[in-house]
Amino acid sequence: MREVNGSELLGGSDHEFVVNLYTVILNRWPDEDGYRHHLQKIENHPERRRETLVGVAGSQEARNLGVVLRFDSDPPPPPPPAKPAANSLAAAPAEPAPATDLIGALADLRDRLGTMSPAELASAQRLLAETLAAVAAHQADRVEARLARLESRVGG
Repeated sequence: MREVNGSELLGGSDHEFVVNLYTVILNRWPDEDGYRHHLQKIENHPERRRETLVGVAGSQEARNLGVVLRFDSDPPPPPPPAKPAANSLAAAPAEPAPATDLIGALADLRDRLGTMSPAELASAQRLLAETLAAVAAHQADRVEARLARLESRVGG
């Protein structure tokens, strides 16, 4: 997920707005037709900028990039779920991560890389990042649990 603050993109000249629309949301330079289309849509109509931002951020291309558009006037997103306390981790050892599943999935991904479309690559990249983050969090939980068990032995 890549959060974009739409409020920061609303200013500037019409040209700057369209260029920022592409470079910030779609992570690329605007193509000639897209530039012309969006410039004509908002030129001398600043009230259309927010609608244009929302439309581009909701496009398939932006969704494939994991873009989430927020404005300063939006309510804050809900907080992430709380992690269990270290004491509860110490009570029950963490389950080992399914390494064989991850290894198999990575091998499959490596074999298919040359035949994937840009959208599939973006989706695979996002999934890989989420998976690695989950594995890292799992490993951190295991280390914290082990540390808590060791501390309880030394302290008790």
